[in-house]
Amino acid sequence: MAQGYGGFRSIRGFGVGKIGTAGTTIIVITVMAIAASSFYSLLTTVYLTLLTIPVLALTVVPFGGSRRTAIQHLVWELRSLQGNANNTDSYSSDVLSEVPGGDHLPGILAPLKPLTVDDGLGGKQCLIWNRRTGILSAVLRVSPVGITLADEADANAWVQAYGAWLADLGYRPMISSVVFTVESSPTGGVNQRDYILDRIVPDAPEITTRIMRSIAASSRSSTADVSTLVTINFDPSKARPEPKTLLEGASEVVRWLPGIESALAAAGATVTGRATTPFLIRRIRAAFDPAIRMFLADGEMEEDELLQWRDAGPIRTDSNRKTDVYKHDSGYSVSWVLQETPNGVIRQDILLPLVSPGKYYRRFSMVYRPFTAAEAAEIVEKEITGGTLRKIFNSKTKKDETQRDHDDRVRARRAAQEESLGAGLGQFTMYLTTTVRNEETLPAACADVEERFGNAKLRFRRARGAQEATFAASLGLGIDPTSGLSRTPATRWLG
Repeated sequence: MAQGYGGFRSIRGFGVGKIGTAGTTIIVITVMAIAASSFYSLLTTVYLTLLTIPVLALTVVPFGGSRRTAIQHLVWELRSLQGNANNTDSYSSDVLSEVPGGDHLPGILAPLKPLTVDDGLGGKQCLIWNRRTGILSAVLRVSPVGITLADEADANAWVQAYGAWLADLGYRPMISSVVFTVESSPTGGVNQRDYILDRIVPDAPEITTRIMRSIAASSRSSTADVSTLVTINFDPSKARPEPKTLLEGASEVVRWLPGIESALAAAGATVTGRATTPFLIRRIRAAFDPAIRMFLADGEMEEDELLQWRDAGPIRTDSNRKTDVYKHDSGYSVSWVLQETPNGVIRQDILLPLVSPGKYYRRFSMVYRPFTAAEAAEIVEKEITGGTLRKIFNSKTKKDETQRDHDDRVRARRAAQEESLGAGLGQFTMYLTTTVRNEETLPAACADVEERFGNAKLRFRRARGAQEATFAASLGLGIDPTSGLSRTPATRWLG
């Protein structure tokens, strides 16, 4: 029987219900202030009560899938309307342009800059430098073994090795986050058909030629292209000693990669190579222009010196706010963001519906941000204290504790116990993007994605008003909106 896993729990602090720690603190202080005013004037207390109730409802109580307050929803809508009015979510790189586009990619990808460095193995690799956050990202091309046909004992061993590696990240403060990106697209048998037909010799028997050609033709509807990348985001500002130049930072990143590659191999994901600059250019370009994906095979033009970073970007993009569809060159994309994880026990194949190939192109990206060992111990203790305070609050207000609150306290204590035994603690999120070339097939592609994450017992929400940013975040190139898109010069490496 497959082993079960759990432990997914959002950090709640001592907030009551869906109200976070800050909101609960504001409410408690407000109630105490109103109670204190009753000693001076009952009329003042009534006025303060009538005034604070709607203010708190608008500024403190969150609602909706995004868990924003009414004021935050209003600010989001106003900023989105302003962006649409100024066309800040559109991009054009025509042949004739009044403002030169330079080497920047559109939107939140603009701060990214590729660095070609020696990989220490006699070859070259690409590091991506985010000039707004100071993060250096190394992209590894991996080939997961897969657990569908694997022995159960081997699958459990891989998962345990993966958990041990995640726990070890708590002692590696330089690693800011890890991104796992899986792309799957139907190829129509192009690569396989060409591979077979190119190997049919002219003097082969006619019967064997017919058999091989029929096999190549029949494989068109049953082949897919699946690729997996692991992006390691390094924060050189947390290295000791801190690198003072790009050369020192790149050298420090390259020094860390062999150990990471060994850990991934133990977890069942063999590293087949480190991504080069031409490879990333072609991959990003194919994401924006799916019509050319079939012509950008991995083995072709690997050392093409004519490729430049500007070639990775699209020619034209546009985001439709009404339909939440991101248009880019020959593609139409829709993206989703993780909303809620399952509460119960899960199996190691929970993500299989999201990463397995289907009829439409799909990109799945999971971002994991580890807490340091010191932070993890402090967080789990605070979560236990928060659960105890909520239980005391329910007792004082003569309110029965809900089963959800009880289970949450149990999970918090279990997390503290596992952390004391050496388990890691971190935050993660997921992005899903589907892309089609014909806009008429987009509803079917969206329905396919929604059915898949339903089968995976995961809840996603459509990235309303943020399709362009979510599309960029799902590429796995060091862009992580959950940790901020920029930093101040005082906290940014090389700021």
